[in-house]
Amino acid sequence: MKKCEHPVDKRKWYPSLIPGVVVLVSTCDSEGTPDITPKSWLQMASFEPLVLMFSGTKDNTTEKNIMENKCFCVNFLDPSNISKANRCIQWHGAERIEKSGFNIVKSNRVNAPLVSDCRAHLECNLYDTKQIGSGFIVFGEIVAASVWDKVLTAEEKDRYSLLDLIVYLEEGVFSKTDNSIYCDNRRDLS
Repeated sequence: MKKCEHPVDKRKWYPSLIPGVVVLVSTCDSEGTPDITPKSWLQMASFEPLVLMFSGTKDNTTEKNIMENKCFCVNFLDPSNISKANRCIQWHGAERIEKSGFNIVKSNRVNAPLVSDCRAHLECNLYDTKQIGSGFIVFGEIVAASVWDKVLTAEEKDRYSLLDLIVYLEEGVFSKTDNSIYCDNRRDLS
């Protein structure tokens, strides 16, 4: 298999070599006004404590809200709401929620809302932050998780198909994760 040079500037990757799951991060400001924003640079950072991380920009509303209130929620998108999430960045604050059509509800453990339109959620307390170049990394300790009951009651081999996560590939290009490949020799899910 012959390999060709590929740019080292992520903005020029066609195709992208590092896809990211697309989520809505939800927060509240110090007065309790909710906000949501799409993010795709998200991953696990630690099992003990159970910490995830995402990259953003320190001066954005989401990151400011997290620094003020020390918490946030991660809401996992599926194909039915990816267009709304992609469009919602044109508005801010309460207007973003109202005009995008997303519905928010109170979370169970933190002072940030959940987006009820999503199939799964993680509630997080701020664990740490780190500035790396132009990126501002937020680390959140997961204190609660919830998943659509149909996902959890389905046969194990069908769960990812029902969760139907979306990954960001490049500007305007997304992919679904509904076609899982199992290669764990310890179990047979065929």
